[in-house]
Amino acid sequence: MMRSSVLTAASLLALAGAAPRAARAADLLSRDAFSGVIIAGPSMGSGEASWLKGGLGKLQTGGDQVRVEGSAIMAWRGSFSERIGALVSADAQSLANRAVGLDEAYVTLRPAPGAALGLSGRAGLFFPPASLEHDGTEWSLARSLTPSAIDSWIAEEVKVAGAEVTLRGAVAGHPIGATVAAFQGNDTSGALLTFRGWALHDLRANLGGTFKLPTVPAMFSGKQAQATRPVDEVDGRWGGYVRLDYAPSQTLALSLFGYDNNGDRTTVTNGQYAWRTRFAQVAARWTPDANTEVLVQAMTGETAMGVAVNGREPADVGFAAAYGLVSRTLKTGTATVRLDQFSVSDRTFKALDNNAEHGWAATAAWSLAVREGSEIVLEAIAVHSVRQDRSRFGEAARQDSVRGRAAFRTSF
Repeated sequence: MMRSSVLTAASLLALAGAAPRAARAADLLSRDAFSGVIIAGPSMGSGEASWLKGGLGKLQTGGDQVRVEGSAIMAWRGSFSERIGALVSADAQSLANRAVGLDEAYVTLRPAPGAALGLSGRAGLFFPPASLEHDGTEWSLARSLTPSAIDSWIAEEVKVAGAEVTLRGAVAGHPIGATVAAFQGNDTSGALLTFRGWALHDLRANLGGTFKLPTVPAMFSGKQAQATRPVDEVDGRWGGYVRLDYAPSQTLALSLFGYDNNGDRTTVTNGQYAWRTRFAQVAARWTPDANTEVLVQAMTGETAMGVAVNGREPADVGFAAAYGLVSRTLKTGTATVRLDQFSVSDRTFKALDNNAEHGWAATAAWSLAVREGSEIVLEAIAVHSVRQDRSRFGEAARQDSVRGRAAFRTSF
């Protein structure tokens, strides 16, 4: 499964640590080598049962639940030379099936100081650079407690084990960049998006962890496991992604991202299918003034799996989503609003397994700094969605859900 990829990542970390003998253990274990983020607080939800309970709910709490949630990420960063370093992080998530797990682990190559073209890279286990919202401490959120539908999916089903290289420079004074990567370990990407659909939550995939699927249709019974393992290598094939960056001005940054896991749709091991998942994304970050930030992401893609029957795969869907976010710092704190739109189109066997859906979500968040690195965050989310597959569970296709949450978030 993932053994070869993880061993490769571990070997790279070991080589990086052994290479520059000048690196002192005291520096590698100093207080400055460790960082993290902790989030905890109560939440309340209403509407259909959450997908975490085996339902088709779009939020991580539902069914008139009141509960206390918490998560933490702890990271270690080592610097072995002027250009070579490493990162290892672990996460703890109160709502995850695997409460504590390995989050990321990779070796880094930093750009050479003063070079006209900056060459950097990393190799190991990591999240691809596809989320605009996860730019806080240790790939956490900085503006809200819950990411958009797009970035929720990136966090749950798009983590890779591989190598990535980035080249940065400038054309006519405008920054440009290109990133390419080859990876394994992301074969099951698409299972959640197909059988459950889009969702908004703050959970993230970790090594060896699983996410529960809704009861799969009869045509997949005994073949597809009832839990998907997002970080898994099933078919032994390599996938890849490319990202292009361009900043036409100091206030606007644009990016294009293309991804293809190159999965063999006919391979299945221990109930985990290799899905063929590919998508393209355009994103923009605009900062018109020092107190205002606007984020936009739009994604379209497709995913499929299974041996074709009469030229049609048992699971074959197209998906699309977009969001716009505005965040503004005020005298009383920072206010953030976001509007999501998402859809899934089912292309085959809809009479037996209709995974089509469409919907929208509105999010409002407010944060107040209480001391350096710590803040109180309040958030409310409303989601409306239509999914015909809910009839299998005796539920109406059209559902509305609401969730409120308050949390203390601290970074160190």
